[in-house]
Amino acid sequence: MRFLVPRPMDIWTEMDEFFNRAFQFPAFAFAPFALTPPVDVEETDEAYIVTAELPGFDKKDIEIELRNNVLIIKGERVQNEGRRFLRRERASSVTRFERRIQLPGEIAHDRVTAEFNKGELVITLPKADAERRWRIALN
Repeated sequence: MRFLVPRPMDIWTEMDEFFNRAFQFPAFAFAPFALTPPVDVEETDEAYIVTAELPGFDKKDIEIELRNNVLIIKGERVQNEGRRFLRRERASSVTRFERRIQLPGEIAHDRVTAEFNKGELVITLPKADAERRWRIALN
């Protein structure tokens, strides 16, 4: 019975949905208005921990790169074409995205780990040893 009751119109929500649909095509996939998954960046004494929500994505759909202390997370999910929907509310779901996160400190690249479980990506980026110093001899 709930679906028969019209929902109140929220102009801002309607505008967001309109623009999100308009910029969903591949030509606009990396535009500033493209949909991106939510990401949390946490700092502990030992590491930076980045957690991203990627529901509906598989491991094979996700690419992770670390370049010059910038973490780059990319993903692309192929939608099934030719489907006929009676009702479609998930039209604004993320199908292609790219997130770039500048990390504030040096990273120990050889100890970085990533886990993907039930639509949640957790990347642990251990901090480089602060005590790692090099002595330079004077000639």
